[in-house]
Amino acid sequence: MIEGARRVGKSTLVEQFAKNEYESYILIDFNEAPDEVKSLFNNLMNKDFIFLQLQALYNVVLKERKSVIIF
Repeated sequence: MIEGARRVGKSTLVEQFAKNEYESYILIDFNEAPDEVKSLFNNLMNKDFIFLQLQALYNVVLKERKSVIIF
């Protein structure tokens, strides 16, 4: 969890870290995410389904232990 004042570069810093340290990543900003993405989190029982849908929606391949999802 990263906290701080608005518009000081928190998201930019986290995204740069993800680019440098992981093979792939997905950045989900719930203020801008489409309803299709938000609705995936209404039921967390099938995490594999969520990961597959996120990969399809963001056109990113998530690799086990080599990828990160940033909320």
